[in-house]
Amino acid sequence: MSDSAFKSADTTKIAEFERQSAEVISEFAAIKEEFGRINGTLLGAWKGSGANAYKYETDHILEKIGSVEDVLNAINESAVKDIRSTYSEADEQLGEFNRNPHSEEGE
Repeated sequence: MSDSAFKSADTTKIAEFERQSAEVISEFAAIKEEFGRINGTLLGAWKGSGANAYKYETDHILEKIGSVEDVLNAINESAVKDIRSTYSEADEQLGEFNRNPHSEEGE
């Protein structure tokens, strides 16, 4: 690798994903809270089999949607953590190369 330019590993996209995950979790929680408020108001005034069917469907939808927080936390704790670890290792190796770029020429 003679006459090579400075090498680096950019982890800003990974950090951005982690930051945006927190924003998405907060936003989704607010949406679910507002959805619950609207449904509570609606079902407070709506009685009968139609209301029961509506409540059953909305409960089912919310159950299927699940928790965005759980999904994003799982991604961040597994894949993103592994990616960060791999990038850190690569960064260390690149740092060593940048300090001693000619040491690998003979190999």
